[in-house]
Amino acid sequence: MKHGDVDKDRSGSGRLRFRWTIFLSVGIERFRSARSKGNVVQRISIPWVIEIAAVLDGLNAVATGPLSPMNWHAIFNAKNQLEALFSASPYGPFLRSTRTKHDSLQTELNRLLTPVGNSPTGNLTEYDVWNMKNLRDQFKMVFLSELNTIPTYLVTGKESFDVNLLIDAGVGLFPRTLLVKAPETERDAMQAGRALAFELGTACGFHVFRVTESVVRRYWDEVSGSPRPNLETLGNFAAEMHKKGFGDTKIVEAIKQMTKLHRNPLIHPEVILSVEEAIGIVGIARSVVGAILTVLPDAPLTISSPLPALYAAATETT
Repeated sequence: MKHGDVDKDRSGSGRLRFRWTIFLSVGIERFRSARSKGNVVQRISIPWVIEIAAVLDGLNAVATGPLSPMNWHAIFNAKNQLEALFSASPYGPFLRSTRTKHDSLQTELNRLLTPVGNSPTGNLTEYDVWNMKNLRDQFKMVFLSELNTIPTYLVTGKESFDVNLLIDAGVGLFPRTLLVKAPETERDAMQAGRALAFELGTACGFHVFRVTESVVRRYWDEVSGSPRPNLETLGNFAAEMHKKGFGDTKIVEAIKQMTKLHRNPLIHPEVILSVEEAIGIVGIARSVVGAILTVLPDAPLTISSPLPALYAAATETT
């Protein structure tokens, strides 16, 4: 929850009424979506964590006496922020020690709000205020301490590549016409970008070659008019095209060299690609794929085809 506003109801008894607009962090919504898809690595919202601490500090303004709109706002805000922390954020499962302190604080906040609802007419005693702030302090101390135990990592930049684009739009590693002419490559292209961002060089290499193989299959269909080889590998495609004179000689030779120097060594378990080597393979693959895409027609649109406009927007800054 981010903020609320207070309006005065000028009709009837003239009592104050509260109109609340609750905003959950976009990061939380992404977490829910990613969790439902079984993803392991989640993007988190650092400002949202800072906001939790700020909301808890806002309880310092609560004073004894009538439950004024400002007091009610501070308590209600803290209550909803804590609920979101444990029920709708990626942090909840990691905050085991904090949960007990959370339950005690949440119970007290609910107790202070329950008798009055949306019409703040109750009174806060000195004990009410002291107990609430004491529980708040206990929760905050354990919460901030336990945050340090969460396995959090900072993804560093990879040469000239933007980290956010690698994670969210890995297709930007390839020419912008990739998804228009070979839409089946989308998932591998996305995974290649994420693997590179998270420094999984070998995984990046595998996904890059899978993208290349998909494009080469379409190239074969376009230039040969013949059934595909029984074993649909880059090496077999290149050998058959060279043997039968299919396709552009330069493209065929580029495929052969890429296969011999990079693809074949990668299948051996003792070969582990570094990030620098993976970036080099991305560059070679982009060159080969780009040359092929210039002669391929657009793929027929289907209901599952990626949106070209979305792809174009993601690659504008690459």
